Amino acid sequence: MKQCIRIGIRHNLIYLLMLIIFNFLRKVDLIVLDKVFELNTSIILVILMFFGEFFAGLIIYIYQNNFCEKIITTYSTISPPDSIFKIFLLLFMASLFDFMEFLIKTYYIPKFEYISKTLELRLSSFLTLSAALFFIYVLKFQKYKHQIFSLLIILTCLIIIGISEYFFQHFDDERTGKDFFATFFLILLVHFFNSLLDSIEKYLIEYDFVDPFKALMFEGLFGIILSIIYLFIFRKNPFEEIKNYYFNKKNIINLILFIICLFLFLLFGGIRNAYRVVINKIYSPMAKALADYILNPFFLVYYFIFEDDFIGGGQNKKDIYYFILNLILSIIIVFCGCVYNEFLVLFCYNLEHDTHSQVS
Repeated sequence: MKQCIRIGIRHNLIYLLMLIIFNFLRKVDLIVLDKVFELNTSIILVILMFFGEFFAGLIIYIYQNNFCEKIITTYSTISPPDSIFKIFLLLFMASLFDFMEFLIKTYYIPKFEYISKTLELRLSSFLTLSAALFFIYVLKFQKYKHQIFSLLIILTCLIIIGISEYFFQHFDDERTGKDFFATFFLILLVHFFNSLLDSIEKYLIEYDFVDPFKALMFEGLFGIILSIIYLFIFRKNPFEEIKNYYFNKKNIINLILFIICLFLFLLFGGIRNAYRVVINKIYSPMAKALADYILNPFFLVYYFIFEDDFIGGGQNKKDIYYFILNLILSIIIVFCGCVYNEFLVLFCYNLEHDTHSQVS
């Protein structure tokens, strides 16, 4: 019997695996900060994220210059087609999109208390859609049959998630209904900004031959500057949560553990972003997007069992049908993401044509 599905073995899969691992570690750290230390919304997370980017890019770039001097010299002698001004403008725009995306995700969206904690996770495959459209219609990359098939299935799943979310939640109250639509829009905006960040980085790496870690270093630097400007304009104190936590708990051990969790967030975020730019270089923003949502089914199970999520609005208790529908949709989305990026190859309806394994 002919095999219908095959695994597309690719070189450098270890980098994708490492990105998935550090995505997982950072997400677990965020869960601990929320559940144990009640830090579910904070501007300090944005600042730590950019410091992590800056130091990760700086350390790896210095390492390359010191231990891989011959490679870096050859790489840096290629003249970019764009001007230095345009390159730095694109780096600044990438940092701006990164700043806005992470600020909205970690500071503003958690303020909507009536919205499911996993809605942002369940809509994260919008990253693949927006990044793919940018690749196809802006960068003029060719689209293939298996990619169009995957995008259509992912789009259908996202539509079902959005419609079912509204009806399962039963938003009878006008305020909560407005909160839902506002949050839904902000989540799509977050993923759209994220895809723009990845697409700009891909453009700079492929067309302007910018070193990915040098780009990450400047993105972190610009992000720190944007964060300082934001704090100054809105008069935010980034250490307010730490101060309040200490005075509320009066426990130095808990404070130390709290600071350790923040440091781990900085560390995991920095390493995660280093692997992110590597994946962007080796593969594409769509492969990076897959790493962002490939573990979603496991996180949905966790939130259903251990958190107050998937609460039916009409019953005020966990709705098993609400959970199962979203779990099935998330599995389908992960499967289609693997098909789009050719980590799974379907041998039916000519979907295997033009895939990496078959061309090789």
